[in-house]
Amino acid sequence: MIFPIVTHLWAAAGRYRLGRLAAVAVAFYLAAVAATTGYAIVSRDLSALSVTVTGLASWPRFVGGGRLGPLLVAIGVFNAWMLWQVLRGPALPRAEGSPRDVVWLRRLLYLGIAADLVFWEVLDELSGVVVLVGSRVLWAVTMIVWVRVLTGMPASLRAAGLALGLIGALPLVLLPDAVIWQGRWVLGLASIAFTVMILLGQRRDGRWSGATVAIGWLALIAPLILPLLHLVLPDEAEDVSRALALVADVLETLTTVWLARTAHELARSGAATGSRPVTHRGTRLLLSVAVVLPLLAIGAEEEARYSFTGTEEDCGERIRPFAETRPQDRRRTFLCLARDDSVESPIFPRNLPDRQVLAHGDRLCAMPAVKDRQEWLRRTNEPPGMVRLGDALEFLCPGAAARHRAEQARVQREREREQAAWQAELAEMNTRCADPWPKVRAARQGTAAYLLFEGGGYYVYDDRDGTDGDPYADMFEAIEDGFVHAAGGSAAITTFGENEPMCMTVKAFRKAPPLRLKGWAQVVEVGIASRSGRIVVPPYPEGGDSGALAPLPSLAVDGPGRYRMRIYARTEEWDEADPEAPVEEHLIVVYPGRSAKKVVHRTWAGWGGAGPTP
Repeated sequence: MIFPIVTHLWAAAGRYRLGRLAAVAVAFYLAAVAATTGYAIVSRDLSALSVTVTGLASWPRFVGGGRLGPLLVAIGVFNAWMLWQVLRGPALPRAEGSPRDVVWLRRLLYLGIAADLVFWEVLDELSGVVVLVGSRVLWAVTMIVWVRVLTGMPASLRAAGLALGLIGALPLVLLPDAVIWQGRWVLGLASIAFTVMILLGQRRDGRWSGATVAIGWLALIAPLILPLLHLVLPDEAEDVSRALALVADVLETLTTVWLARTAHELARSGAATGSRPVTHRGTRLLLSVAVVLPLLAIGAEEEARYSFTGTEEDCGERIRPFAETRPQDRRRTFLCLARDDSVESPIFPRNLPDRQVLAHGDRLCAMPAVKDRQEWLRRTNEPPGMVRLGDALEFLCPGAAARHRAEQARVQREREREQAAWQAELAEMNTRCADPWPKVRAARQGTAAYLLFEGGGYYVYDDRDGTDGDPYADMFEAIEDGFVHAAGGSAAITTFGENEPMCMTVKAFRKAPPLRLKGWAQVVEVGIASRSGRIVVPPYPEGGDSGALAPLPSLAVDGPGRYRMRIYARTEEWDEADPEAPVEEHLIVVYPGRSAKKVVHRTWAGWGGAGPTP
């Protein structure tokens, strides 16, 4: 069965000058489309098919839904037809002794097609000006010769059409960009008028078939009609809009097919000039292609849209309790609640069509768990408050809404239990820390566990100093120093550990306390200033992912001014009997002092790395 069909097609292709070569090219292309289509079906990845038919791998990321696969396959078939029309050449036998103008018109048309498909793309990498001038001049010469060849219209109309064509082409080379931009509509209409004149002349001329004329009209009309579809689409139909743009790009190749067929048919044997009736064989097929491709992109409406939505000002005023709402009004009430514009974050995107909001609502009703609804909404939009979602779903699926509220209450109770357990854990951490100087009383003091984040380290600073341009301590400078870096109203201190709690004690004195170095690995003193009268260790969680787990006092006992800050640090051996006990301890001592000099009282080279406690 297949062999006779191939034999018949091969014989039919032989009726054209380059028919068999074109048939081989089309066969290879269709094989590539078939192979990538099979791969797309198996892998559910449309990238390879998209590259084969459009040259773009990015379309599957932008055009969603089940319509994209059939649309790409349809474009592949369309491309194969276009290749055949362009590559096959004129029918055999060719006419002998064609007039000189006809020969030159065919040459110019073929040259223009080759330039559009290949030459201009290559030259554009070198010079866009050369491409602009070359393409416009070539098209202007082609128009002049075309008008001389065309016999289906009076000479006066052909001259007027040529003038319009030149007006639409040459100003792109001769006039400044600003002038062209202002008159772009005039230039576009002039080019369209020339094309209309050529098509009317071809229709009355006996050398071109009705199919060629029909392709010319489609090539002219399709780029004008498809953009109008964007005006009737809703703003949220972005995927459909992009699909229509893809279809418009594909249908632009109809111009190439029209020009190729125009050149092919000028070489027909026995072609005579003069008017003859035109048969429109093939016109219906071409019109069907022009209609079906956009429909593949648009798809059919699945459900009527309601107008009773959250965009209506009095929508909320008409809402009644579920028991007082008529069954026929419940879906509309759901729409009103789901699309409430009075809240900062509505349940669904504001530009989503009503039918899609209802479809999403039905999907949410079918989800058994609150976490499933939250996760699904997180993928489609910023998650709303679950209470508002439950209020809206009550009108769409009362049973699911009741389960939603019950599960939400359970989730809230579980969250509260987790929070209470975490607070108890924090309190227990604080009980594991004790004052290392219990007999030395300070004006202000406190002890707490300090939770370290990744990388370790912490800051002590004036938390109300908003002075612009004031130097700020840098943790990287502290790491470079080996322990501490101070600047302005802040100090950065490195730690031995990270991602674990340590013990922190702070003491603020009216005057310098005894040094007391015994038992400490690091003791360094720096200067720090307080403009606001506060020097604090950041609490958890205001300090980010780390901070003191209990409130610690401000250390600026004399209000605004300069202070000395002495930082003590040490580590302890890990206790197997109490593995949760902190192994690092810091003591912060602050007292008034004007010196900004850094004094290292004791240092340990192993700080920040493995090593024994000195």
